[in-house]
Amino acid sequence: MSRLPLEGYRFIDMTEVWAGPMGTSFLGDLGAEIVRVESYPRDGRGGGAQGPQAAASANLPRAWDRNSTYHMANRNKLGIALNVMEPQGREVFHRLLSVSDAFIIGFSSGTISRMGFDYETLVQHKPDLIMLSMPAWGERGPYQGYVTWGSGPDAWTGHHSLRGYPDLDPSATQGIFHADAIVAATMPFAIMSALHYRDRTGKGQFIDFSMAELIMDHLARPGMDWVMNNRVATPMGNVDPDCAPNGCYPCAGHDSWVAIVVRTDAQWLGLKEALGNPAWAEDPRYESLLGRLRARDEIDSHLREWTQQRLAAAVVGALQEHGVAAGAVGRGRGTVGGRFRRRRDPGRGGFLAGRPAERPNPADRTAGGYDCGGAIRGHRSGNAQRRDP
Repeated sequence: MSRLPLEGYRFIDMTEVWAGPMGTSFLGDLGAEIVRVESYPRDGRGGGAQGPQAAASANLPRAWDRNSTYHMANRNKLGIALNVMEPQGREVFHRLLSVSDAFIIGFSSGTISRMGFDYETLVQHKPDLIMLSMPAWGERGPYQGYVTWGSGPDAWTGHHSLRGYPDLDPSATQGIFHADAIVAATMPFAIMSALHYRDRTGKGQFIDFSMAELIMDHLARPGMDWVMNNRVATPMGNVDPDCAPNGCYPCAGHDSWVAIVVRTDAQWLGLKEALGNPAWAEDPRYESLLGRLRARDEIDSHLREWTQQRLAAAVVGALQEHGVAAGAVGRGRGTVGGRFRRRRDPGRGGFLAGRPAERPNPADRTAGGYDCGGAIRGHRSGNAQRRDP
């Protein structure tokens, strides 16, 4: 079997919920040994079932094992519950640190220093340590110590105001955690860059991984539009500024919709053929992308008239046959139980494959692990999903 690129490295994961845990799971996918240190007696958010999950699993065994977000973000890991505020727990943590390559944390700035595990202290125990911290606004600056979730940087950077619909105010925009997703996807690159630097120089480093700065890198276009053209970006709904038609269109049937995207002139010709080359589509303004962008609203109106008379499956089939990107808007039941999943081999590690990880109950010193006294408990994730490169 080929070696994975990070085999032989060990990282300590002291992150919570899913931004940090998802990033460290990617490092585990690449072969690193991830040791997840969970707090004891405090159980961080994401420990048990939430919302409908909680009601459904209230009377089932190991209720703390029934959080889908936790399972998603903690595959390929070892785990230990550790009370680092007790001498025994601190001693075990320092021993673990001495044989690890990186320490990754997900707290607001200042928290780890109050615990006594700031970078300046830890490098005295391990001089070549790599440490990454991901507070929302960084370890230093005017917002130092501010506490938030991924939705905070999303709002602060203006991303929240751009994701809505032109006719609605920001309160109608659903909260998402794009900043969390960015951290998860970018963190492995930062850690591997630091490992590369250490391999060349023998030196570790501290990585101040500000979530707000990361999300601002994804907003270059509206930022440059303001600096260069003095234009303030506004919500666009389903519109894509680089293609037309583009959007979500109603179909026959109750609350049935299809997403359609036309990016090129060739795709526009395919759309016309799928529609039967109607007279309205022969307008010479529509022959170029610029013309279609300027006439977006009238094209959308004609396209809606066509889709409303047909079932979503028929619309998708006709457009796909002519090389136009289209897909029906699915619902949970139809997606999970549909023919796509039925015809996929779950043994390939695809959609919904794998066994959930078992985690110890933070309130039980022995459940799911081994009894090490009041400060320590360990467990191993059963949700291994690595695949050969």
